[in-house]
Amino acid sequence: MANEQRNLPSQSRFQRFFFSVQAFLNQVLEGGTWQVLWNWVLWKVIPKRRHILKLIRELPPLDSNDSSELRSIRDEVFAKSCLDLQHTEEAQILLDILKHARQPLGCEQIFFAAIYPVLVKRDMEAIPILTEEAHRLDVEIGYLGHNEDYFFWVLEIDGAKPLNLDTPLDPRLELRDDKRYVVYPIGSTGLVDTDYAEYARQWLLDSPRLSMALPLLAAAYADQWILNARVYLSHILADLKKRNYQVTAMAIPDFERARLSLLRRLSLDRLRKRRLLSERRNR
Repeated sequence: MANEQRNLPSQSRFQRFFFSVQAFLNQVLEGGTWQVLWNWVLWKVIPKRRHILKLIRELPPLDSNDSSELRSIRDEVFAKSCLDLQHTEEAQILLDILKHARQPLGCEQIFFAAIYPVLVKRDMEAIPILTEEAHRLDVEIGYLGHNEDYFFWVLEIDGAKPLNLDTPLDPRLELRDDKRYVVYPIGSTGLVDTDYAEYARQWLLDSPRLSMALPLLAAAYADQWILNARVYLSHILADLKKRNYQVTAMAIPDFERARLSLLRRLSLDRLRKRRLLSERRNR
């Protein structure tokens, strides 16, 4: 009896360890977490990692109570988007755009970082628009028409406004000079439910171990953010196509108009070069 009593604590510790390992393996096998682990390992060894980490350190701090979790997700989404971009200058452009968010909460930056590679692959250029609104990221997205005229539409991403995949679009038409353009005001928070407490329960993590696992959790959430943001972008692009690309921009101060004009000329050059490269590849 004494020997059995002495063995109880060790058996209890062994059982707890066994159940923890079993729960972890079940999570890996059932939830596809092995893919997250594999991607995380690849991220640690790729050559572009050092440059991307340098850009991540330049991202502005977040104005949010949940800044540590959202910052981890934002940095992860930004890193994954940079990996999708072929040229270093495109990652720098993305960084410059994200810096234009005023008092960012994180979700507005995450949303745009997630969709930016899709815009680039569609031969679209993104130009940040200065705004006085807090928690907002306004971006002009331009492209060349069939006759090489420059057209564009505007995204107003609100970091404090809720958004889900079923949220209906509420675009508006505005005027600049004698031309029309479409503005899409959208939210961003809630597109992915970042419930770290639920993850902690599934992984049997206490608070200290949850902090250690934060990078891996951020990687898992980043994939879901990218997927959902790009699905919602497809709704916007479908609406644009239906509207026959009625685009341009709003009335703005002369100084800002001159800045945008310069950025558009640079964007036109990039768009033309990108189109030439695409034509050469298709020959």
